[in-house]
Amino acid sequence: MKFALLVPEEFATHYRAHSFEISGLLNWARVLNGDILTITEYHGGYDWVMTNVSSTENEYLSFIRQVDPDAKVVACFDYGFDVINQYFSTLQRIKTVMNRADAIFSVNRNQVEWMKVLLPDRDIHYIPHPADTENMLKFRRPKEQRTMGVGAMWHQYHDYNLQMLEVLKAVERKLKRTFRKTLIGLKPRIMQERGMKIVSATLPIVPEDHPEVKLRGQPLDPGLPDIVQMMPPGVGWDGVLPYFGVEPWYTFLSQFEVCLDMYTTNSIGRFGIDCAGAGVPLVASDRQDSSKLLFPFTTIDPFVPLPAVNFVAKLLSNPEFYSRVEQIALKNLKHYGFERSKERMMRALEET
Repeated sequence: MKFALLVPEEFATHYRAHSFEISGLLNWARVLNGDILTITEYHGGYDWVMTNVSSTENEYLSFIRQVDPDAKVVACFDYGFDVINQYFSTLQRIKTVMNRADAIFSVNRNQVEWMKVLLPDRDIHYIPHPADTENMLKFRRPKEQRTMGVGAMWHQYHDYNLQMLEVLKAVERKLKRTFRKTLIGLKPRIMQERGMKIVSATLPIVPEDHPEVKLRGQPLDPGLPDIVQMMPPGVGWDGVLPYFGVEPWYTFLSQFEVCLDMYTTNSIGRFGIDCAGAGVPLVASDRQDSSKLLFPFTTIDPFVPLPAVNFVAKLLSNPEFYSRVEQIALKNLKHYGFERSKERMMRALEET
């Protein structure tokens, strides 16, 4: 099978610049031993062509049909349905786009159910995006080296950061001690566009041993000073971390003792997969597909604060519970690896 994944220019550039890939969509090229191409690079000649149809790429299906009518087309729908209005103006638009595909899959369970309602005559497959678990596991470190406290995941599709901060302050009161509280995964460009600010005591800066002298002491991301409102310790977050490239992301993530994700939007739960790979126990939102598989003992309703408080506190104070949560996540992580992902995708394609 000759396979191609058709993506926007910035996706292809990212894929070609890194030794391994954090994006689940881009990992399909490695899983299926195929090529990643931009729309200007695609000239046909493939048996199967996959493209994401969640945002700007929704016209790619029509393009593929015109360039290579003999190719089988796979449509990937990879955002939670509660943010779909950002990409499609009407439900009829979704139906039109999706009916151009030979095979349709979503990485999100909730979304699959919606697609079945919209397209009752089509088979809609649930296939989570693959994760490069083999490379992720290389960043794991012993528990005693996870010294950065608790990290909470920022998401661009909801503004729920103060709620998570208050949960962690409640944990401190429960344990009668303080710990470092860091908001991670910020995307400064998006936050600047929306006029969003984060209250924090510190900015992450380039260390003094960096080989480029003029960068030393500068913010890790040049956009951070525009979105971080500096406040004294104890008022807001102790620190923030932007979203990094692949290797820096896992390097930093593996240094947290515990993480918290109270995401209110239905999604695959990629952050949970990352935490499982990095060896960091996560208190995870039950709106994420990965939460109950990877973190069954610490899954919570993101709208109810007390269970989140109790689970974070228990992870920070009970070594046996901590180890059990970590080991279950590691055991079940293989579900998202390349081998299982290929099996799921090939079953779907063979049925087409």
